[in-house]
Amino acid sequence: MSLSPGDPESIGGYTLVDRLGSGGMGVVYLGRSETGRRVAVKVVHAQYAQDEEFRTRFRQEIAAVRRVSGAFTAPVVDADPDAVPPWMATLYVPGRTLSDIVTKDGPLHGSELHTLALGLVEALRDIHRVGVVHRDLKPSNVLMAEDGPRVIDFGISHAVDNEALTVTGRLIGTPPFMSPEQFAAPRDVTAASDVFSLGSLLVYAATGNRPFDGSSPYLTGYQVMYEAPALDGVAEPLRSIAERCLDKDPAARPELAELQRMLRELRELWLPDSAAPDAADAADAADAAETHPRFSPTASGPRDPATTVGTGETDTVARTGNRRRRRRILVGLAAAVAVTGLSIAAVNVGSHQNGSSQSPNAAAVTLPPKHVPWDYQISGAYPLPTGVRVVGRSHEDEAAPGAYNICNINAFQAQEHAEGDWGPDLLLRDAGGHVVYDKDWGEAVLDIRTDGKRQRIAAKLNKWIDECAATGYKAIEPDNYDSFTRFPKYLTADEAKALMRLLVAHAHGKGLAVAQKNTAELVRDRASVGLDFAVVEECGRYDECGEFAEAFDNNVFVVEYTAKGMSKACAGWSRRLSIVRRDQDVSAEGASGYLRKTC
Repeated sequence: MSLSPGDPESIGGYTLVDRLGSGGMGVVYLGRSETGRRVAVKVVHAQYAQDEEFRTRFRQEIAAVRRVSGAFTAPVVDADPDAVPPWMATLYVPGRTLSDIVTKDGPLHGSELHTLALGLVEALRDIHRVGVVHRDLKPSNVLMAEDGPRVIDFGISHAVDNEALTVTGRLIGTPPFMSPEQFAAPRDVTAASDVFSLGSLLVYAATGNRPFDGSSPYLTGYQVMYEAPALDGVAEPLRSIAERCLDKDPAARPELAELQRMLRELRELWLPDSAAPDAADAADAADAAETHPRFSPTASGPRDPATTVGTGETDTVARTGNRRRRRRILVGLAAAVAVTGLSIAAVNVGSHQNGSSQSPNAAAVTLPPKHVPWDYQISGAYPLPTGVRVVGRSHEDEAAPGAYNICNINAFQAQEHAEGDWGPDLLLRDAGGHVVYDKDWGEAVLDIRTDGKRQRIAAKLNKWIDECAATGYKAIEPDNYDSFTRFPKYLTADEAKALMRLLVAHAHGKGLAVAQKNTAELVRDRASVGLDFAVVEECGRYDECGEFAEAFDNNVFVVEYTAKGMSKACAGWSRRLSIVRRDQDVSAEGASGYLRKTC
């Protein structure tokens, strides 16, 4: 990933040559020293640089990484937590994350899984022997180098001989891979907590599924604390090992030395042939592996995944390009779920309507043809694959000749590093006056809470809509309609619908149809808002295709990002909906990672 406009050219004496990833707390760059040594430079986002609580946590991370030294961790080589902005450089490890490998190529088996397990046990041994508990062991924090895994990102680690950082109102960790004690008593976690996370991670690596996977972080937390893990498809001997690691009682979990002995005895008898994936998934993984060998150094290095989950935020396991919008699970529930150690606020999604705003010009728009081959190209345009009749592209790209073109615009959030394009008062701010960010994307959220601000935001967006109409697009796809579900403390569904109505009226006046992007919570309101059809990410994976098909009379364009989601979408909806599978980054054809499949 090349450097973005506004990225620094150097920091701390290291020349920055590439972006390796961007997460909730910072950006990770590939840097070079004066002698040519390659390092991964983690630079804190500007909005956190003045946050003393965050600076304290960053200092703890640097201290933790400095203390840990081992073959399966990435050592820190330089750092300045007091710089503006704070930064840290670690040894660059060429390799892909475990989450990327499993998502794109499928689960690990045999010697791959065995190597992963032994490497992680050794990494945890090195971490624990210096008195550090990682607390966020998960697939996106494991790099798969050619000679074994590397555990990275000590952003929320805890040195057991230091007082834990007090964090008010936030849940620290990633729920599907947290231990029960992290929910109940986060300041009292021990090394056994990492063993629990290891069990969850190995189940994910072997099956592609998480043993605890509720419909929200809070329901997932309830499962972690009180329910048995879902181990369907986990064969012996891994099943027995995972069950012991996932014991609710920390004292009942095996010590790392015992785990190491068991794993060494297993050798290549890790999984029987009966546990292999089905033929379709195996072929799918093989196709991906042709261009991305599993433990190849050709893919990106250390990422900086978000490590904090608070009200309205969820961890996204695989990071994507800054123009692609992953669907999010609604974390606010109409009925609160009580989980020990968590304060859960229910979200009341109002049903109040401000009257129908169906545009009088709606009948004049041209809807896309139903159930036809389509493609999703919002992170870079390329020639249409054979037979494609509908395509979604960014408003920054030209429309494709001979097809029905859908123009994607970021309507409810500022594009990353583009806060300056909006008036300061149009950026949503917290009680302290700080801009509210969607940390998964590094994007400032727009303030849609008053009619006056919505009118001003719509005026700018309408210029993009005009450009879409002028360059041959037939429809628009306003992205981030679901921002209110991630920031229920500030935004409401009615406010989102009010802005959408303004965009719909303008687009219809230009002869453009309007797609609803994701947001299953509001499908019942689609007619009153004036939405014409739907573009939906991962409705197969999350069992939402039926809701959209019914609401939009099958005029639905589905994009899936996983083999499992694609299989479910094709099995249930290939005769009614337009379905395509794309890679996580929605890469342009010819780019590293490009993947496109159809039913």
